[in-house]
Amino acid sequence: MAKPLIVGRKEFARIYNVAQTAVSDLWVPRGLVSYEDAAIVSGKPFWPGGLAVDFALPPGSRGRQLDETLLTELEKEQGATSRPKSKGELPPLVGLQEYGALFGVTQQVVASARRRGGEMLPAEDYLLSGSPLWMLSTVLDAASETMEHSRKGTWQLQEKVVEALREGRYDGPGSSIAARGNYGAKKG
Repeated sequence: MAKPLIVGRKEFARIYNVAQTAVSDLWVPRGLVSYEDAAIVSGKPFWPGGLAVDFALPPGSRGRQLDETLLTELEKEQGATSRPKSKGELPPLVGLQEYGALFGVTQQVVASARRRGGEMLPAEDYLLSGSPLWMLSTVLDAASETMEHSRKGTWQLQEKVVEALREGRYDGPGSSIAARGNYGAKKG
């Protein structure tokens, strides 16, 4: 299976050589890029790599110029072999909040298990904008080990959450961006 290139805010800014805040503070409010085009995972936007690449203006024009060298470095870091252009082309993604919902525990419990290391959780598929992300298939492949290593069997796979993530209808913890800063300010 091809591993898709995915960018969070920091990676998006990185391949365009702009400040890390440019995406959320400038591009989104101006309508240049939209959260609607991103997969929202643990309350953060993650855009398909092909969409991010296509965001560039034509070479030689003023403005958004893609740094091909930094793009190549990012693809190598991720082990990415495809550049999807829409969020519908991305596999179901799981962050700390979705991981908790998948096993009936809190995000904090998942974060603690990740920090401890060991066999409780598989290695994340991505570390984007400071957040660990797994493809749902990675989580499910390790689910029996995760449940086996949980104390008193507290981690139990929630099939309804699995199906919701697979079908793109998950609306639990982490499925929306928390309103904060200027983006969350009431207009009126």
